[in-house]
Amino acid sequence: AIDEARQKEAEKTKVIIGRCTKVSDGDTIHVVTDGNVKFKVRLDRIDAPEKDQPYGKESTAYLASLIRGKTVRVEWVKKDRYGRILGIVYLDKTDINLQMVSSGNAWHYSHFDKTPAYSAAESAAKEKKLGLWASDNVISPYEWRRNKRKM
Repeated sequence: AIDEARQKEAEKTKVIIGRCTKVSDGDTIHVVTDGNVKFKVRLDRIDAPEKDQPYGKESTAYLASLIRGKTVRVEWVKKDRYGRILGIVYLDKTDINLQMVSSGNAWHYSHFDKTPAYSAAESAAKEKKLGLWASDNVISPYEWRRNKRKM
């Protein structure tokens, strides 16, 4: 049954290969294929600080240092409610989404995702006080957005 489920998942998964032309923030990028097709991609399984949030600029800069101008592979299954591709970004064999979490530049979006490697990466980054975890007063992007809506 597991193999059958994986097979169905693999059939649904779509792949984009293109150059990362822009990093909007720590979890949103723009990718352009060789055929000049443009995609806005939201990195799945993670939530990075908003631009106006503490550590937002650092998170964005870190993601840009990893992939801006480079050819990436995006594996995705669906689009989010804003029409963005929701995907896992790879540079060669490196899972960039996971790298953002393990380096302390993003949260594991555990509310929507239960992938053990991401949970473990977040725990390790917290323990080592990497990136955003160096601060004592860490507010998740989810809380940040909710608090801004209340204002």
